[in-house]
Amino acid sequence: MKEKEFKNWQEARKQGALTFTLVKGLLAWGVPMFILMTFIVNDVIDEQGQIEWAHIVIGAIVWTVGGCLFGIVLWFVTERQYQNELQKRGNEEQTP
Repeated sequence: MKEKEFKNWQEARKQGALTFTLVKGLLAWGVPMFILMTFIVNDVIDEQGQIEWAHIVIGAIVWTVGGCLFGIVLWFVTERQYQNELQKRGNEEQTP
């Protein structure tokens, strides 16, 4: 873990796992993916020009859950890297 990443994570972890998950997972990943996949990749307007609300609702549910899961995984992966780096730095300080 580079020094900048280390310092950034020290600051990010102060906000807590829930806030991190909602901001980085849901807002930064889930919402853009919902917009991209629901309105750009998939066609939510049927042949008669009507909006298919079921597709929008399903997309909102899927990408809300997906974004939260992404944020949780990102939190734990980064926290593990941080803890490993703390151990590494602790061992380096103790080695003459």
